Amino acid sequence: MRDAERYAARRWHGLILLGLALALLAARAAQLQLASLELRQQAERNTIRQVEVIPPRGTLRDRKERLWVSNVPFFNVFFTPKEASRLDTLALAQWLQIPLPILAQRLTQAHQYSRTKPSLIARYVSLARYAPLLENQWCQTGFSAQVLNTRRYIYSAGAAFLGYLNEVTPAEIAAAPGKYTLGNLIGRSGIERQYESLLAGRKGYRFVVVDAWGRELYPYQEGKHDIPPVRGLDLVLTVDAELQQFAESLFYGKVGALVAIEPSTGEILCAVSSPTYDPNRLAGENVSVEWAKLNKAPHLPLYNRAIQGLYPPGSTFKLLNALIALQESTLTPAAVYPCAGGFVRNQGKPACHAHPAPLDLVGAIQHSCNAYFASVFVDLLHHPKYESVYKAYQQWREYLLYLGVGRRLGVDIPGEKPGNLPKPDAYDRIYGKKRWNAFTILSNSIGQGEVLMTPLQMANTMCLIANRGYYIQPHFLRYVYLQPHKQVTYFDTLWAPIDRRYFDAIIEGMRLAVEAGTGYTAYVPGLGLCGKTGTAQNPHGADHSVFVGFAPYDNPKIALAVIVENGGWGASWAAPIASLVVEKYLTGQVSRPQLLAYVKNTALVTP
Repeated sequence: MRDAERYAARRWHGLILLGLALALLAARAAQLQLASLELRQQAERNTIRQVEVIPPRGTLRDRKERLWVSNVPFFNVFFTPKEASRLDTLALAQWLQIPLPILAQRLTQAHQYSRTKPSLIARYVSLARYAPLLENQWCQTGFSAQVLNTRRYIYSAGAAFLGYLNEVTPAEIAAAPGKYTLGNLIGRSGIERQYESLLAGRKGYRFVVVDAWGRELYPYQEGKHDIPPVRGLDLVLTVDAELQQFAESLFYGKVGALVAIEPSTGEILCAVSSPTYDPNRLAGENVSVEWAKLNKAPHLPLYNRAIQGLYPPGSTFKLLNALIALQESTLTPAAVYPCAGGFVRNQGKPACHAHPAPLDLVGAIQHSCNAYFASVFVDLLHHPKYESVYKAYQQWREYLLYLGVGRRLGVDIPGEKPGNLPKPDAYDRIYGKKRWNAFTILSNSIGQGEVLMTPLQMANTMCLIANRGYYIQPHFLRYVYLQPHKQVTYFDTLWAPIDRRYFDAIIEGMRLAVEAGTGYTAYVPGLGLCGKTGTAQNPHGADHSVFVGFAPYDNPKIALAVIVENGGWGASWAAPIASLVVEKYLTGQVSRPQLLAYVKNTALVTP
């Protein structure tokens, strides 16, 4: 009996242990099921977010590879209503430094726009302002940020050609699907706009898992689907930043422009449009406000006079008329014309100033004789070799187009104006068909007629004369930084149909004009500056002061044009400014400190 009892007891104990084991297994299974459900619910609350990664924009350097335009990182802050569970608008306004009523309005607009799509509520937020929001994401949900770079200008110069950045418009987003999204920056003018495709790089994307509060948890599938961004290219410009600053300082209190070009390459060494502004004003969150202020400012600082200003070339145009007449064999360098204080064949008009007379071509350039070049123009258009004045004018106009007048030169920033070079039909409409001749349009003989040129065109004609018959398209881009042999664009060499030998007399006259003629205020011993002054009549006020030239005489390294609006004689302001810029560029210093101080400190208009 005892054995049977012991067996029964062991069996009972076994059943109890088995029951306990089954109970434990059941409990664990229930726990796993509940945990799995919780994990599943948590996973369902997690989502995969595509995060746009904006690459740093390419920087800009000057011709000596000095950093000029760099990047400053900022954040655009977005709000997605559906992801928001807690919202402390007062704290948020303090962190982002946005007035509470404005922030509340933006949050309301975000709800109205879409509950599931992000809305931009704050632009250009610095890291210091964004950090508190980042630290408090656990209690301020629904917010995300996009890193972007705005510009910082180390040299506060060159605003007119560097351009600026601004946010893309809805129309631009729609026109380029996938390329831009809300808040992205785009080049609006100048170099920034011209070379947008090189500077902007290519955006990338990160795919991350975020929780219900919008917090990033981990990369989706360890980042294997991520698309890395491609940084923008760093560009080296042709402009000398220090020369640009120096040239701009000479235009204090003056309205006008200056363009300087290296004749052998077409590289623009500096390009001034005055008045100008610190380019840092159009960088950051106040772009729209500052742009509106500049747009209403006196003398239009946003207007790039260097490539858009249209001016009568004045007496500087005599050089081109002489070249055309020499090539057409209606003039020889030895030809002498009388001057009796004016053009005798037209009742003394145009009038002329006192100078030695009669003069040959070199002397006429040296002393800028109006009567001489009026004779050259009349004898060209009325020469018996042409069927009519109409045909002669067509030929004259064709030459000027080759010389870069009356058409765009193709400079590599947007907005260039072609100038004005009337077709014969234009004079038919003004005076009647076959009812005009050289005397009718005689003002064109001395650059005071209907012909208008940009300062860029004037400087370019100096390159053509310095090179004795050709020029290379003027341009601002030199090469890609650290890749000097990588050519990203090509610039044409253009030849004028004028024999090389005809440039000798023109250049000699320009040399004498500076050494002992109308351009004497530009003379610096040993500089070898050749030039021509101009006094361009202006129907809206005092005459414009004009000077064009190049240096040195025997191996030209710089050609330039200077316009000072309402500055009077070319020798008064344009010639001294030109000589200071040329001397600074060629020698690195200025030998006339008194002249420098006078030019820099004298204002012709209220600064």
